[in-house]
Order: sequence, then C-alpha cells, then structure tokens
Amino acid sequence: MVKRATIGLFLFMLSLSSFALTRESVRRDTLRINALELKEINITSAEEKPKQITIVLDERAVHFEFNKSEVGSEFNDLLTNLKEFVEENDYVVTIVGHTDSIGSNKYNFGLSERRAESAKKRLLELGLSSERILGIEGRGEEEPIATNETAEGRAQNRRVEFKLDKIKK
Repeated sequence: MVKRATIGLFLFMLSLSSFALTRESVRRDTLRINALELKEINITSAEEKPKQITIVLDERAVHFEFNKSEVGSEFNDLLTNLKEFVEENDYVVTIVGHTDSIGSNKYNFGLSERRAESAKKRLLELGLSSERILGIEGRGEEEPIATNETAEGRAQNRRVEFKLDKIKK
C-alpha cells in the first residue's frame, strides 16, 4: 500500500512538472545554446537541417540592462559566431526583442523593438548581409523565459532571440 501511494505521488508530481514544462516559457522549436558553441553544432545533410530554429543565446549572451536597448561590443564574438553560422548553413534571420514586465505594455513593446533593431544593427556592422535579415519583431513582456517576480528572472527576460529560417532554393 505504501509503495502504491509513493508511486501515485511520484506520478502526480511528474504530471505537475510536465505541465510546468509545457508553458510558453519552454518552446518546442527553441534551441538554447551558448553562441560560442554555434560552430560545434553538426548540421550536415540537407534532411537534417531544420527549416526553422529559434536560437536563444544563454544567460551570458545578448541580454540588456533595465530600460536599455543598445547591444554592447562585449557581444561581438557571440554575434560573429551567429553570423557565420547563418551564412555557412544558408539561413535568414528574424530578430525578436523581449522585455521584463516592468513598465506598461505599450512601452515594453517599443523597447523590445528597439532591442531587436539594435541587434540587427550590430549584425550588419559585423558583416551580415542585409538580405540575410528578414526583419525584426518586438514581443514586449509577452513571452518570458523566467519569472518576473525576481531581479534575476527579469534580467533573463530582457533579451533578443534569433529565428533562423532555411533559405528556399
């Protein structure tokens, strides 16, 4: 009886954790990596190359200070690796900006667009062809990847993501 109750409790806890993992904060098509490791991703055959990837650079990568939108030069190595990956694997990029939940929805939407625009500008400065950039999007505070209840979580939510789409040939 104790064993059955323990298994039941375990299954209940597992179902709760599965529910938590299906929230918007974890998306199926998202590849979370350190951009310095982009070159280590082995995408060899055409059938293995995904048609779309969303790359969310890890917590050491392109994040922003509160209420700021400029991409600092400290991210040049990371963005250079992203640029090379895009070029070598025939992708085009959509840059998506995000914010934490502090401020109004309208303000955060504009801030997220400015962050995406800043990342676009830096990629162009690093030599990515403008034809490789499909556009920018601002999502404001709508798609957090961490809680907005803590300073650490809010810092993780102030980010840009890069959606890579395979070039149609």
